[in-house]
Order: sequence, then structure tokens, then C-alpha cells
Amino acid sequence: MRGPQRYAPTRTPILLVALGLVVLALVSGCDNSPSPVATPSPITLAPTSVATPMTAAPTPTMPQPSTTPRSVPSATATGANSGKQATPGTGWSQAINWRGGDWYLLGVNYPYYHYGNDFGGNAWGNYGVHDPATYAAVDADFTKLSSLGVRTVRWFVFADGRAGIMFDAEGLPTGLDEFVMQDFDAALEIAQKHNIGLNLVLLDFRFMYDAQVENGVQMGGHAAVLATPAGQQALVRNVFEPLFRRYANHPAILSWEVMNEPEWTLRDAGTVHKEVSQPSTLANFRAFAKLTVEAIHNVAGSYATLGCADMKWSQNWVGLGLDYYQIHYYDWMQPYSTDNLFALRAESLRLDRPVVVGEFPADHSTVAALRDYLNIWYMNGYAGAWAWSYRADATWGGPDPEVLGSWADAHKPALDFPAVP
Repeated sequence: MRGPQRYAPTRTPILLVALGLVVLALVSGCDNSPSPVATPSPITLAPTSVATPMTAAPTPTMPQPSTTPRSVPSATATGANSGKQATPGTGWSQAINWRGGDWYLLGVNYPYYHYGNDFGGNAWGNYGVHDPATYAAVDADFTKLSSLGVRTVRWFVFADGRAGIMFDAEGLPTGLDEFVMQDFDAALEIAQKHNIGLNLVLLDFRFMYDAQVENGVQMGGHAAVLATPAGQQALVRNVFEPLFRRYANHPAILSWEVMNEPEWTLRDAGTVHKEVSQPSTLANFRAFAKLTVEAIHNVAGSYATLGCADMKWSQNWVGLGLDYYQIHYYDWMQPYSTDNLFALRAESLRLDRPVVVGEFPADHSTVAALRDYLNIWYMNGYAGAWAWSYRADATWGGPDPEVLGSWADAHKPALDFPAVP
């Protein structure tokens, strides 16, 4: 089951712009030298500009590795992570420092065994990771992943809020249900056993969907929680912090992710999904994200990230204290200059921390095959790449084990961080 559908924004015709450029070229004597590129402001509060289709979108040529890593901004974590840095690595421009070294994060989106029900129970039952049948299935998946050389996994926790979180009569979060910690204990046991570091996604953007109730379980319907400081505080203090405190500095937790693709819920810095009738604003969501990031650093002692849906929105998350950025990429983005991460080196994004490609097609892509994607992300300076998804998705399939395993073997020194006893 795949999460969101991808929605390409409406494109503005460029005929008038093209004619203007022709006239300008004739007047200036056909000077073909490129104009200087202005450095983007750290935070974009204005609505996202409309993407302009590129006049040509050839498949980029494979860059060759540099023998001397370029100088890049160091990414020093704040709070409890003080001293942890992301620094240049060998063969790519940025890496994530963890477990005593600088690593490239080869991984996959797991991303769930049962969407929204892996951690916690509800009226449908309590069959999260602690359930013997679920535990056995997840353990078998992680055994396979580890054998292929995969060292990081992105896993959704509360998703659309259907399980795990307790709410009061006003809809404010009051705490965790009795099964959440049991499921976390089981999940972290599996991850540590197989030497896999987890990026745990606290919320999916479907948390903001209009409520739907099925057989006594509410899915979505929690936009009001993020709409006010009181709601944000209740979610962070009553739900997130108990988890952070219990699993602080756990060796299997690489990072916590504030939300998957919040841009589909923002009316001034994204594209609002049709099932979100109470969208947030960028300023409001940044306040929530900053509160969560501070708790991740100060209580959990882990890295913090956020799942950005499209590279054109990445500047909106500068200044929150994220330890690495995460950007997603799918086929529909390729023709557009503002969206085509596949054609861009990481440093061109002008971000102050390393960048992980948090989602990209595992299969069925018309842009590239899995091995080509892995090569491009690695050689273009990204700090990791997580295919969508390991549990096969109807649209994007699953990663070819031979390709994933052979690529990991060829790059083992860059990604095989040591196990923790």
C-alpha cells in the first residue's frame, strides 16, 4: 500500500518567456554566458513558484568520483547531539557521522507492515510488532535486508493517527496506549539484532486528512491538533516525549522524522491535498516542527529530519535545527527544472546540512533503473538513498535483491557501519 498520490502542480505556459529571451539575445549580441545564480533566502514564506518545464531533459551523464572530497558545510547537531558531525566522505560530498564514522546511508522505506498499526492498538486489534505473527514477518524482512547490505530503514510510526495515540473529548492528545512501548521494544530488538539503523517517521501527512471512521477506528481528522500552540504542545509533551525519554540514545535509532511530506497540507508553501480541508500555514507548521526537533535533540538524543516531498520546497525547512535534510523524488518531477532532483548535485541545493534522498522509485520508473538511481544519488553528493519501498508497492514495485545486494557489496566500506553489542 503506497501512501500519497503524487500531484504535479499546474504548469504555466512559457511561450511568452521564450520569445522575450530570443529578443534579448538578439539585442545583446547573442551572449550565451549564464547569468549569476542568486543564493536563495534560508526560509521561503511566500507561496511556492510555479515550476517551469525544462527545454530539454536529457538523462544526466554519470559523473566520475572525485579523488579529493570538496569542502562542504559541516552539519553539527544541536542539543544532545552536540559533537556529532556530518562531514565529507570518500566518493561523495557529504556523509552522516554515526557510530564512530562517516557513512553513506543505503536504505529502503520499509515503510510499514500494517499502515498505522505497527505501533499501538485500536478497535481493530493490537497486532503491532509485538504480536508474534507480525514480529516473525518483520524479523524475516530485516534478516533479508541485512543480508543484502542494507543498513538503514525508514519506518512510519503513528501515520494518520489511527492507533497508538490517546485523545481526549476535545481531540487533544493525552498519551500513548498500552501497546506502543511493547511494539517499540520488539521493533528495536529486531533492528539491533540485524545491525539496521532506523529513521522513525512520527507522522504521515494523512494525520491532517479529514476524518474517516471505519469499524470504530478514526483515520486522520487531527488538523486541529497542529493548528494551535496548545495542541502542538500536547502532542509533543504527551506522545512524543515519553517515547523519546524511554528510548533515548538507543543504538538502533538513527533519527526521528517530524512528518512525511507535510507540504501536501500547507496552503502557502505546498499543494494542498483534496482530502485536507483544514490546511496549515508554513509558519504554523514550522513552529510545530521546531518544537519537535528540540525535543528530539534534548530528550531523545538522536538526529532529527523531515520528509520533504519535492526539492523546490527544501529551503522552507532551513533554520529548524534538522541534522540532515531529506528530499523525495518521483518520475513526474523529471521534466521540471524546479523539481528534477535527478539532474542536480546535492551542493546545488545550497542547504546547510547533508541531504538524503528519502524516497525514489524502487522499480517501474521511466527515468532510471534501480542501479542507475543508486549510482546517481551516490555520485551526485547525497548522503544516502532509500528506495520506495521494500514491501512491494503497486505503483513503484520493490527493489531487485540482486541489484541492491551487489551495489551494497561494491560500496561496503562507505556504508557498513559497525554493529553495537
